[in-house]
Amino acid sequence: MFENCTDIRGLFSRYLDGYCESQEMKSIRFHLRYCRPCTQELEKYQTIQADLRGLPRRRIPPELSLALRVRISQQLHNNWFGCWRIHIENFLKPLLIPTSGGVLAATICFALLLGSNFFPPVHRPDVPLALVTPPRLLELAPINFNTDDDQLVVMTRVNASGQVTSYEVVSGDISPELRNDLDRLIYFSVFAPATTFGTPTNGRVFLSVSRITVRG
Repeated sequence: MFENCTDIRGLFSRYLDGYCESQEMKSIRFHLRYCRPCTQELEKYQTIQADLRGLPRRRIPPELSLALRVRISQQLHNNWFGCWRIHIENFLKPLLIPTSGGVLAATICFALLLGSNFFPPVHRPDVPLALVTPPRLLELAPINFNTDDDQLVVMTRVNASGQVTSYEVVSGDISPELRNDLDRLIYFSVFAPATTFGTPTNGRVFLSVSRITVRG
């Protein structure tokens, strides 16, 4: 697998740490059987490794340990942004010229289509540009409602058909009698459903209710 002793000796550290692959391990052992200089060099590595393991461990002061961790964290944070910036730049560079050409071609085609009156005039009402809209209260039920100047905040769930499925009082005190009036007020009111890309969907709307008086 290896041509010379230089290749073999370059793997001694991985060999001693046990990180070599099985094929590399077999090749190194086969080479060491017949190469005395490499065997002696490996023995030096083993001696150095044993000496390093025998050195006493010195305990780092807590202040120095904290300072080193902060520096390492800052360095890793800076390198993270730098690495991502390099990756993004390397990814975008090959796309700059094709993208510029594509934009130019699209601009020319669009100009030609406008010049040839390709698009016929269409008389349609404007469509709202909002991609997502919440439910809206269209008409409040004609029911007397009085909270004695205490304001209630009610979260109302409206389905895709504009019907109220449930509600929840999220702020304010409510009595059983007032709950009955609130049920009729909420469930008999008319709502417009929420929309997503123009399609009706389920949604929630918050209502603030305090006093409603119906005059006959």
